[in-house]
Amino acid sequence: MIHNSLLLTLLCIILTACTTTGKVTPAQKSAGKTPSSLSQMSEDFLYLAAQDALRHGQQGLAIRFLTPLVERQPQERVLRLQLAELLLRANRAEQASVHINAVVGDSKAVSAANADQAYPFILQARAMAILGETDKALNILSTLLATQPGLTSARMIHITLLIGLKRADEAHLSINEAIQSNEVSEIRKIQADLLIRQNRINDAVKALEAMQKLDAGDETPLLLLHQIALQQGNKARAEQLLRKYIETNPQAMLARNALGRFLLQSGRTREAITIYQGLVRDTGGNREALSALGLLYYQLKDYENAASQFRKVLKNSSDDQSLFYLAASLEALNRTEEAEKLYKKINKSSSAYVNAQLRLASMEFAAENSGAAEKRVKAIISGFSSSADAYVLLSSIYASQQKYRKLLTETEAALSLPNLPSRLLFNRAIAHEHFREYEEVESGLKRLLTMEPQNSEALNFLGYTYAEQKINLDEAEALIRRALNEKPDDGYYLDSLAWVYYQRGEYDKAVETQVKAINRTSDDPVMHEHMGDMFWKKGARAKARDSWQKALELKHDNPRLIKRKIAEGLNGK
Repeated sequence: MIHNSLLLTLLCIILTACTTTGKVTPAQKSAGKTPSSLSQMSEDFLYLAAQDALRHGQQGLAIRFLTPLVERQPQERVLRLQLAELLLRANRAEQASVHINAVVGDSKAVSAANADQAYPFILQARAMAILGETDKALNILSTLLATQPGLTSARMIHITLLIGLKRADEAHLSINEAIQSNEVSEIRKIQADLLIRQNRINDAVKALEAMQKLDAGDETPLLLLHQIALQQGNKARAEQLLRKYIETNPQAMLARNALGRFLLQSGRTREAITIYQGLVRDTGGNREALSALGLLYYQLKDYENAASQFRKVLKNSSDDQSLFYLAASLEALNRTEEAEKLYKKINKSSSAYVNAQLRLASMEFAAENSGAAEKRVKAIISGFSSSADAYVLLSSIYASQQKYRKLLTETEAALSLPNLPSRLLFNRAIAHEHFREYEEVESGLKRLLTMEPQNSEALNFLGYTYAEQKINLDEAEALIRRALNEKPDDGYYLDSLAWVYYQRGEYDKAVETQVKAINRTSDDPVMHEHMGDMFWKKGARAKARDSWQKALELKHDNPRLIKRKIAEGLNGK
């Protein structure tokens, strides 16, 4: 006797051998027969093989065993219907119909069918629906339901077909008949879905509450009620629904997971961690719970615990997403060699591959190996041209090297990307500003500000650009003040505001504001140059020269200009 656990494997081997080595003879062709094995196997063997295949979820294999068995025993209704069911699941409705019709015979018999005889007609209706013969399918189902209104399987198909045909009123009538004759949770679920689709939310809530009473252990209605509460902006009710259910159903994993997600989205990360810690404990280390917990620790910058969770995820089986976050956690812990090895293990076909390569390039850039970083980023862009983050990193590499023209040329293609990062626009504005291409600076920063109206860097940059050109000074002041609303103590923003005052000739206000700027940022040579210009215009010549000297000491980019100012003042005056 062959042990059942080995039976399916042996059958697969037999089938493979038959299909790969068998040859069809002319006689077999003329008789329309397939070669060998299956036709030669005993009926008992074919039946047992088909059932074993079904137990292992191998429906296609079960069809292959049942087909010759039905050919030999065409009178066996149960076998025919089992084969028809499998063919319908495989979307082979025409083949299924042959077997169904052989069992059903005269379709008029549907009116006389009792509950035990209804199954073949339900299969027939399913086949017709798949083949597009919806009206015929509805007629069969309506006839069945006229005498057997509580026949749930027929009722669900009936309702589903009516909904698909956008005959909602008739669908509701069918639903109500089902509820009156045999109320089950599946019917209430279809009712709730239809009501939600019709935006009849209060009625949908009632349907879901009825569904809960029918099957208290089913978490589906709870999760839908939770989502409805969220969509209505009632966060307190959304949370209460989950917590109340979990109190009486502590093993409700879906509800607990939903509560964890809710807390996380509400910014209550610590509470979310407690929920996921419980899920990990109660599920014996479920991968999804471990991954969620790892991500929470990562977001909290608790990289030690994040790494620990992702190691547990990867203990039994590997996945590139967990590998990436383990590497990222180790990188954040300055364990760069370990992180680098893990990033390099991530498969090119993985969704985490591009991010892993970007992290490797960033690590190379941080290690001042700009050549390797540039090469890696260009390879990413070559293979994944839609990676906006790759263009951002490339622009940062070129900006650090002051290769501004190259920056503009090689990131031009990224401007057409749908999700253009603001940092790329900002870096391009820096490059345009270097070449005094102020129109491009302005257009780029305005585009950035339509995406991020409160971006303080862009607000300040645009305001300062106007001040440099001595244009739109009122608008420049308004932009810079908006930036200061975001970061009131930023020395660079205060320097920009002081420069607006300077360009207006308001030298007292300029000096007063610039003193505040330098008190906050004392090591910037341009800010000291500005201080010197302001003192000079105010008439404080010695203080002006002291400020310019400080700019020299701080390695100003244009020492010749500063030396000329020290020697001659502004414009030789």
